[in-house]
Amino acid sequence: MEMKNTINRRGFIKTGAVLAGGLIWHAKSFAAPVPVIIKDIRLAKGIAIEADDGTIGTFAGSGNQNLKVLQGHLPKIRELFIGKKALDFTLGGESLWEAIYPGKARLFGEGRDPLTGEVILDKPRRRADTGAILRHTPTGVEFINFSTVDIALWDLRAKLMKKPAYQIIGSGQRDRVPVYWRPGEVGIAPAEAGRKARAAFDRGYRCQKWYFSKGAPDGESGFKENVDLVRVLREELPDATLMFDNHTIRHSDDVAYSLRLCKAVAPYKPFWIEEPICPEHVDGYARIKGETGLTLAGGEHWYTRWAIKPFLDRKCVDYVQSDPTWCGGISEWLKICELVRRYPGVKVVPHITSPWIVAPHCVASQPEELCPLLEYNSENGKQALEKHMQPLPNGRMGMVLPQEPGFA
Repeated sequence: MEMKNTINRRGFIKTGAVLAGGLIWHAKSFAAPVPVIIKDIRLAKGIAIEADDGTIGTFAGSGNQNLKVLQGHLPKIRELFIGKKALDFTLGGESLWEAIYPGKARLFGEGRDPLTGEVILDKPRRRADTGAILRHTPTGVEFINFSTVDIALWDLRAKLMKKPAYQIIGSGQRDRVPVYWRPGEVGIAPAEAGRKARAAFDRGYRCQKWYFSKGAPDGESGFKENVDLVRVLREELPDATLMFDNHTIRHSDDVAYSLRLCKAVAPYKPFWIEEPICPEHVDGYARIKGETGLTLAGGEHWYTRWAIKPFLDRKCVDYVQSDPTWCGGISEWLKICELVRRYPGVKVVPHITSPWIVAPHCVASQPEELCPLLEYNSENGKQALEKHMQPLPNGRMGMVLPQEPGFA
């Protein structure tokens, strides 16, 4: 199967090069008089990168990474980075995967898995041997591994510059950002969801995201439960910004079910529907967008900018949710932001995942017109982020960014 929209590769690669040049210029304003050199890279609950002045950048990485595979890449990582200037902003996730899998990442843009060559366009992710649904493919886990290395590099740079990471990632320089609250609960009864939503709203969480947990196998009762959730929340909070994540439905390629559900909830004016269909299903996104006109969010499971461009070209995604801990690192996330800027009206709101602190720095590094919101998982991320939550002047809840060097 061929993609309906091919990529102008020369122009697309040039976009990344222009951004990298901008980062180099930005780094020069902070650069030390004597270059600091990368001295060592090792596994240490993730990755630790040590400079020759003793400064160490670290990142534990996502729970979805594979440290055994990352260990196997360590000789190449060390060969690529040791002896290089720590403030060389051309070093990062892309330089690493291009050294290991040259030219492969862009195959995402052609609807193929970069490492296997398999056609993945418009298909759910399944294990080849058992057919079980996968959240992350083996190839995706590789890019999650590369993300860990890239983010550790950014942590090192920020510590060398004695700046919180958001101040060196981009020019946004926002020390506080508005959040949307997600309870992390799937399958909660609509009435109970209404009570929790009201309590959160009254604490300042005016933007909230809830989950559909029923799919086509759950029949009409499951469908009704999904719609009732939206109805109850809207009736309880008529003035709230309410988003809905398809959650388990995102593993499905049942476009007809997702389309029917989106049409049923449209009268309740959801702010967005997230991942309405499985991640690589660009035809499904396009059909749902075209037939409902709803605002669609997606991308937490897209790796690299190459996977995103077909959805942007089809005008079927409004909020790109690329997660810097999964998509290839902060360096790649910045290239995704640069790509999104070429599509008027589209914004970037990254998915947030453990260890929680990277997405806040990314959002704060960009202007609000590009990155208007930060996701806050009020359950799993509570310990890491709750102490940073404060009401903003407009009464909405926001996060105040930490000021310690690196990712704090």
